[in-house]
Amino acid sequence: MNANVIVIFVCFILSGFFHQGLYILFPILTLYYISFQKKSKLILNPISKIYLYIVLVAFVFFAIQSILYFDIKIFSIKGLLRYVAYFSFAVFVSYMTKENIKYFFVILVAYFIITIPIGYYQTINLGRYQNVLGHSNHLAYVLSMIIYFLVFNRPFKSKKINIVCIILLFLSLILTKSSGGLLVLLVLLGFNGIMSKRISLLNKIIFLTVPIILAIFVINFSEKIALQLESITFLTWEFIEDRATQFTIDGVNRAGGYGSFVWRIIYWSAIIYEFLSESFIKITFGLGVDHLTQGNMPYEFMEQDPHNDFVKALLEFGLIGLLLFICFFRKVYKVVKKNFNIIIIMIVPSFFGNPMVNYSVSMTLILILMYEYKKVNTETD
Repeated sequence: MNANVIVIFVCFILSGFFHQGLYILFPILTLYYISFQKKSKLILNPISKIYLYIVLVAFVFFAIQSILYFDIKIFSIKGLLRYVAYFSFAVFVSYMTKENIKYFFVILVAYFIITIPIGYYQTINLGRYQNVLGHSNHLAYVLSMIIYFLVFNRPFKSKKINIVCIILLFLSLILTKSSGGLLVLLVLLGFNGIMSKRISLLNKIIFLTVPIILAIFVINFSEKIALQLESITFLTWEFIEDRATQFTIDGVNRAGGYGSFVWRIIYWSAIIYEFLSESFIKITFGLGVDHLTQGNMPYEFMEQDPHNDFVKALLEFGLIGLLLFICFFRKVYKVVKKNFNIIIIMIVPSFFGNPMVNYSVSMTLILILMYEYKKVNTETD
């Protein structure tokens, strides 16, 4: 294990409560590290190039939007810096070996296990567990990614230690009370159960039945989840259209009171409905980079992020940008040799959350992508 592992761990902790510092720290850290390499030049592997692709797309759209709308937004420049920071972090991690990336996850697992008492304290006093991260959902997505890494890459030599760590992290995930984080694991479980060639049809049925039974058990003991499922019955086209087209009446938000899932559907629909009333140019090229972050909302009824990166990409970069965003997943899929598990841990959080703007989730994802790439391309490690 080298010093870079400790540096990345410190950066991860900073990402929870002082991510602003990483806008500058990541580029400086990367340039400093590269300057001490033998060739002292930037070397990009396919994962780094994918994040360079994101930076270039963001810069091109920023330029087009600034020209078309005769305006340069400060928050858009901040958004560009975030994408540059992600790219520089990907470059920094690309110089690490598989073993050092694995050591980082070992340290991260140890950290989250040691801090489980904090989880219990926050659940009792705050209602949900978030550790040092800004939101419980962000922590849930990070934990689900770490559990994925433990299951498929087994960083511990002892199988028992690996299993114990998975159980403890799963308990931490439950304390976050995040349905999105649990959904990531359920989709992974279902997909691998169905696709496995080593499991007989009977065992597959049993394998998929157990999670359903556990889900029913959890629902019976959780009013929150039971309310979520009950509220789905409200979702008719007429109900969604009524709430989306008249999201607020006399200043009252009409999406509340039906559970977070129904709230999301109504909120997304209202945002898209409003966006489609914009000019053809804005629908095509978007409203502006980072126009859907806190304090920069384009529409009066919007009080917070849409919790959906696809909606965010559509509004900020338009229809063209949304297509390019989808191409991002396609590029990753090809680079990691069609490992669909990676697409699951990317798409589920992107559909129900906002990992695009969260450093903690993005850092964890970049480390996993780099490890998976190096695992199937050992000659580059």
